[in-house]
Amino acid sequence: MITQNRMVRRVLFSPARMVTLLLVLHYPEVLSAQNLDSLVSRSLEFAAQQLQATVVAVGDSTEYPRSTLEDGSWSVKSSSSWTSGFFPGCLWYMFQWTGDSLWYRWARRWTAGLRDEQYDTGTHDVGFKVFCSYGNGYRLTRESGYDEVILRAAQSLATRYNSTVGCTRSWNNRTFPVIIDNMMNLELLLWASKNGGEASWYDMAVSHALRTMEDHVRMDGSTYQIVDYNPTTGDIIQKETAQGYSVESTWARGQSWGLYGFTMAYRETGDDRFLETAQGLADYVVHNLPDDYVPYWDYQAPDLPNEEKDASAAAIAASALLELSTLATGEQDQLAYRAAAENILASLCSPAYLAEGTNSHGILLHGVGNHNKDTEVDVSLIYANYYFIEALLRYSGVIQPKLALRGDSQPVPEGFVVYQNYPNPFNPHTTIPYQLSSPSPVTFVVYDLTGRLAHTFEGGIQGPGRHQFKFNAGTLSSGIYLVKIQAGTQSQSVKMTLMR
Repeated sequence: MITQNRMVRRVLFSPARMVTLLLVLHYPEVLSAQNLDSLVSRSLEFAAQQLQATVVAVGDSTEYPRSTLEDGSWSVKSSSSWTSGFFPGCLWYMFQWTGDSLWYRWARRWTAGLRDEQYDTGTHDVGFKVFCSYGNGYRLTRESGYDEVILRAAQSLATRYNSTVGCTRSWNNRTFPVIIDNMMNLELLLWASKNGGEASWYDMAVSHALRTMEDHVRMDGSTYQIVDYNPTTGDIIQKETAQGYSVESTWARGQSWGLYGFTMAYRETGDDRFLETAQGLADYVVHNLPDDYVPYWDYQAPDLPNEEKDASAAAIAASALLELSTLATGEQDQLAYRAAAENILASLCSPAYLAEGTNSHGILLHGVGNHNKDTEVDVSLIYANYYFIEALLRYSGVIQPKLALRGDSQPVPEGFVVYQNYPNPFNPHTTIPYQLSSPSPVTFVVYDLTGRLAHTFEGGIQGPGRHQFKFNAGTLSSGIYLVKIQAGTQSQSVKMTLMR
């Protein structure tokens, strides 16, 4: 049951107010959808160029880019680094966007280098490492053995759970610290519990999210970074920060981790308490963004506006807000979160943050790793790149929203996915990638916008896995078309443009 305090918070920071703040007071020059589409398309193409260059520059698939150095090149880490899963995750996203087998081969290479991380019980970040790599790979290809790695990684993460505290332990210092970042790693437990793992892993994840909701989230929707517990009694020892300005300030990336994590928790559980919490965190972000929509490294940093921005916090928030806009039940909330995400993306796609034309080997400039230790400050960060690409693909519709489980409703069937070949127009070489979870008869039907049948093709029975529909435009004229792909009892349509 949502507490009265959280109900009060949601009234104070209602997205109904945020729509006005965003579109009237806080956004004097609103981009048209067409202009943002163009920015997103260009940014994806630039991301592909940078990642391809990184594959060549790094070469060794046991080394993983983390942050850029003064000369713009990547510093690389071993697979044990908490950031190691993000580079193969970027490569999987490029494969999803393009359907090009070259990205598939690269993604598999750097994913394979993480295989031993499934056994790492010494960190909660096994979720980041394995689910961003093997998780995306399995989602897109159903690659044999990938699911086994994910399940073993979940088992490793579950060893860090303490039933008295009701959380998985984050770091190995302090007494029993739990950081807001750890919300992200719960997705590993939730997925695994539904795909052959222990049912108890689901309960662990829910318990962790509920405890974090109560102890990390403040009345105004801001968050603490660290809560340290007594593992014997479950009592709070103290609340702290390591990367924020102060204990009571709001570390920007931590706020974004929490926003993303609670949004994911609602999607995977259908628990309204997590939706309420996600929206509270979202309202705080939207209400406190500066004029260019990219947060400073801490929302209460001492020398505003002369503090460093953190593009990683912005990218994570943009991706989370795009998903939250599809899960929130109120239309005003949906519009507010979508508008906020688009504002952030427009800024990140601009010359102020996109690394195009600079010496950086990254995609986004101006990330902040740990400001307090003066490490990785004002650099390109691999996780900023990962969530930026994810946000671009969510905006483009390549990553389709997944509905939250609500009450007795049935989940959306897994495995039938159509990936829009965005932004490429139809031509004789155009392919539309799709994926099947079981053998199905497949039919393709193309309509123009008047509903007139333009093309049909019977694909016959096809097995599970990833396939491609090769479309030959033939004599069709330029225009917008809808391609409906029917697989058994399931169907999905994508909008495509033919330009002669």
